[in-house]
Amino acid sequence: MKKRIAFMLTIFITGLNLVNSQTSVSDNSFAIESYSHYKKFGMLDGRPDQSRAWMDTILFPARENASGTLAATKLRTVYLVNDVPALFDIPLPPANSSAQTKAELEFLLQLQEKRTQQDVDRFQKLAGIFHSPNNFNPYDKDYDRNFSSLFHVGGPLGEWYTYKNLPLTAQLLSDAYRDATYYFFKLKVQIARARPYMLEPKLKNLERPPHASYPSGHSAASYVNAYIMIEVAPDLGNEFLQMAAEMAYSREVLGVHFPSDSEVSRIWARNFVNELLKTDKFNQDLEKVKKEISEKQNLLKKSSIIKKPNQVSESSCSSSCNSESSCCHN
Repeated sequence: MKKRIAFMLTIFITGLNLVNSQTSVSDNSFAIESYSHYKKFGMLDGRPDQSRAWMDTILFPARENASGTLAATKLRTVYLVNDVPALFDIPLPPANSSAQTKAELEFLLQLQEKRTQQDVDRFQKLAGIFHSPNNFNPYDKDYDRNFSSLFHVGGPLGEWYTYKNLPLTAQLLSDAYRDATYYFFKLKVQIARARPYMLEPKLKNLERPPHASYPSGHSAASYVNAYIMIEVAPDLGNEFLQMAAEMAYSREVLGVHFPSDSEVSRIWARNFVNELLKTDKFNQDLEKVKKEISEKQNLLKKSSIIKKPNQVSESSCSSSCNSESSCCHN
């Protein structure tokens, strides 16, 4: 039986290598995986393996939760005023001892083996793109980074797409992030999945986030942003999703998230935005955002200074992070 499992894992990892070698995105040396590698992991057995039962006793240590993590579970929401039980109902992660987790850890070791300094620099900048919903002080030194982070996923719209140009858009995205933060941090605390490097000592993680692994906050927030922006500019939907996919993948390359953390975050984000779209307040605010963006685009066209799509500014990226922030290094 053990030989059979080892053989299946060898074939599976070989298949992932073929996918990696055939996939190319932009000019990064790292290929952003298609959803196929998440689906392949999901096909493996996630149930506990009694021969490695000791691994299932490992949870994310409660003592490592930042104070901001617990504070996030008490946030007052804006759009989803009452708890939506369905948003707390996500599949449990595969067991630490399972064949699926074993394969995912092997995959992360492969990513670690091939990552270059250029890759690390790029993805550590992405790590600095997160939004703390309680920072509304324009004199705070982190204010510009905090609100610029909201506009990363929508970057394919052009360099004019900034929080300074679009205050209503900034408000809607911040409010949506606030609601999302409440949910995914509650899930993190309740599920308490260990980080990959807590199970595999060979993993050289480049961060040590102060909260549990499942779901991924960076991934969930980015996909929430992408699905909202699809409502605003559906013609750029693939580009928005690509931005979110890169964010999710970057967390795997840095060794701080399992692929299954990324995939559940994508699915959860879609469900979350579906719930937002059921509320009158969100739809009213969304219409204001569509009008604001349309008016800005028309003004820029008249001025003949509109930028071509897909010119994404990285000025919002920052590697600095306050580890006590409730949204830091999700």
